[in-house]
Amino acid sequence: MRRLCPTISELNAFHSAAKHLAFTMAARELCVTQSAISRHIASLEDYLGQKLFLRKSTGLELTDAGATYLNTTRPAMAALESATAQLMSYGGAGGALNLSVPPTFAAQWLFPRLGHFKRTLPQVTLNFVRYQHAHDFSVPHDFDAAIQYGYGNWPSANARYLIGKETSIVCSPQLRDTLALRAPADLERATLLQHIEVPLAWQDWLEAHGCDASGSRFGPGFNLYSLIIRAAVSGFGVGIVPTCLVEDELQAGSLVEPFGNRFDSPLGYYLCAPSARTNLSVYKLVSAWLEHCCNHADGGAAAGGQCLFCSAPPPPLRQA
Repeated sequence: MRRLCPTISELNAFHSAAKHLAFTMAARELCVTQSAISRHIASLEDYLGQKLFLRKSTGLELTDAGATYLNTTRPAMAALESATAQLMSYGGAGGALNLSVPPTFAAQWLFPRLGHFKRTLPQVTLNFVRYQHAHDFSVPHDFDAAIQYGYGNWPSANARYLIGKETSIVCSPQLRDTLALRAPADLERATLLQHIEVPLAWQDWLEAHGCDASGSRFGPGFNLYSLIIRAAVSGFGVGIVPTCLVEDELQAGSLVEPFGNRFDSPLGYYLCAPSARTNLSVYKLVSAWLEHCCNHADGGAAAGGQCLFCSAPPPPLRQA
């Protein structure tokens, strides 16, 4: 009897070759030989009666039929991976989750809490994969879930707000005293440290406080909040950062908030995952733990009722 669908080996070879547009890279990813990939693709093309790739001197290129087949089979492959991971995840009690996390958030907020994570969820393994600022979660990625900084509106993603909207103006105590920073208008005398991926942060804050924002986008640019934090600690300038990233520095006194008040930004850190991943038991456990840590960041009770981890609150922040 003629089979009604391609084999998993053929589909895996096709999706990997389509991602890399190279049989060599597909073979490396799937831990098989290049000739095996070539045979699987030839078998799939013969079965479908359609050419899926154009072989050119510069590499592979999807045909129109190949591009169509890739887009229509992606949901099925994602559902199959999700079902397999669910069954393999320690009988539903745990498992492994590939997580993509912004480097500063990982170092400043998440990693100091991993001891608590290990004590409360010993059956779960977190694999920290290369951080990717994903824009479309319908496209396959190397992670199961990602913590993203933004407005919470990622296509094809289930996004759950965690923390980070509370924002602080910070500088070293020496810079505060040298420039006599007592009111927002005094920032005219300061170097404003800019996050190049959040270019309107200073403009929005200055305008909200009735200050001249004409020079708000002038100042040294950085692509990571960790660099802004280190630059602020060194006295290089004044930073505008999510408060959760500078808890230790504020507690230790290496950074101060010269104006005392904080404000809410429309941006924050969200736990994002394709909808097909959110039904994994390991994802639910990690999500619940992250929400617990965020809800207890101020030592208060968890929002929204009973929390799985309320009997084991997170440890205090590490001392500098």
